[in-house]
Amino acid sequence: MIIHLATLLAFQLFGEITSRGLNLPLPGPVIGMAALFLTCVIWPKLAQTIAPTTTALLAHLSLLFVPAGVGVVGHL
Repeated sequence: MIIHLATLLAFQLFGEITSRGLNLPLPGPVIGMAALFLTCVIWPKLAQTIAPTTTALLAHLSLLFVPAGVGVVGHL
């Protein structure tokens, strides 16, 4: 599971470096997610490998929105 999380974070890092290095108007995580999608389309074994980790993350995705919601309410 650690290697799968490292893979996801590596794609995010790639997106951040690309976005900042090329001064693009897109956020780095969006570029990283697009790169991950293209890599999974080209190499389906990667998608099968990281599927259990991504499923677990998606199952708890609502917890990740709690800090953002608290920040918005605190800002108001």
